Amino acid sequence: MNIFETIFTFIAKFFAVIGAMSGVRPCTAYADEPEIPEELTKLYE
Repeated sequence: MNIFETIFTFIAKFFAVIGAMSGVRPCTAYADEPEIPEELTKLYE
């Protein structure tokens, strides 16, 4: 039974790490409003 408990705790920890990683925002390291190149702002002029 000890083997089953070990396997179960390993699987539970694995899914806990996946759940914690899915809650992290990927854009936290970037600025809120990045600069837009001039070529894109003057497209319709």
